[in-house]
Amino acid sequence: MNDSRTILVLTNDAGLGHRQAALATVAALEQRYGDLCQPILVNPLEEPGVPAVLRNTQSEFNRVVRFAPALYRFGHGLANTALPTRLMERLEVLTLSEPIGRVLDRVRPDVVVTTHPAFVYLLADYRRRWGEPWPVVVLVTDLARLQRLWFRREIDLYLVPTVEAATLAAQRGIVAERVHVTGIPIDLGLSESRTRAELRAAHGWDATLPTVLAVGSRRVQGFTAFLRAINEANLPIQLIVVTGDDANLLAEVGAIEWRVPTRLYGYVTELPIWLQAVDAVVTKAGGLTVAEALAAGCPPFIIQCTPMHERGNADYVVAHGAGVRAESPAALVAALRRALADNGRPLAQLAECARALGRPRAAFHAAELIWAQAECNLSLLSP
Repeated sequence: MNDSRTILVLTNDAGLGHRQAALATVAALEQRYGDLCQPILVNPLEEPGVPAVLRNTQSEFNRVVRFAPALYRFGHGLANTALPTRLMERLEVLTLSEPIGRVLDRVRPDVVVTTHPAFVYLLADYRRRWGEPWPVVVLVTDLARLQRLWFRREIDLYLVPTVEAATLAAQRGIVAERVHVTGIPIDLGLSESRTRAELRAAHGWDATLPTVLAVGSRRVQGFTAFLRAINEANLPIQLIVVTGDDANLLAEVGAIEWRVPTRLYGYVTELPIWLQAVDAVVTKAGGLTVAEALAAGCPPFIIQCTPMHERGNADYVVAHGAGVRAESPAALVAALRRALADNGRPLAQLAECARALGRPRAAFHAAELIWAQAECNLSLLSP
């Protein structure tokens, strides 16, 4: 008899955070429960039979966010009202019920987890119509400002990142017993303790200078202008620049005549761990990056917010004294200069607040609650 629990984790690729949270949760389940657990990660939008227009929404999301933020803000705000939300849910049922049904028939899960709001109502509706016994777990991947699509009263378990998100869940009619504050699941390496000295030595970085990590991509508008401002300010720092998989951006950054000690990188796999080696990170306000920075005790200096949910992430960080918003090159330089004053005491205070908010073991906490849901469901089904 096979005693393993099959846990289906659904995600999609409209933004990096949903998939990375899913991957971290899967890794935590595998590490904690070994052969007793069989987590399976699926993006339903990549299944056969999904209309191309829906599959392409993943890449179109990044394009709209980059080139038409006002349009994104309008669409997001409209979609966050009651009637459009209900219409979107019905559209999901009409277009995705068959593909997701094939996934469910193939996997035959004991528990279904989703890290994206597009699948929440779809799962609740499918389970009701077909009388399925598996519980549904929703793992929320933004910190404070959340779409209505995340919330359905039929959901068995909500794993939310913050107390603010739990409060919003209550306002949406979710009973408190079904809501747990876990943080956003992040790279398991952030739960391990490493010293800055050893991490910097491993990469040949200066161990004595205050170190700022700047993370950019094709979605970060004016990234090079921010870097030029830091360079021209002659701050007493070393700068670590990561441009992701954008080769053109890396070349553009490489053409700068650097005055401050600078290391340039393209795509790196160790970025979450690098946050433990630096004193601050210059970044956009994505939920994943912010959660990783807080877990590492690394205050984010936020240079861009996608309208709506990322603005909520930024507001959350600033309200708790754990980071700074600086949405122009001059504002960023001024913020860094203030943080470095008085022998870096303001920066140390930001780091202390970031560490207090951070949840480096969020993936393990989420895995434990998902596992408990699987065990509870099995006991209910046993004769």
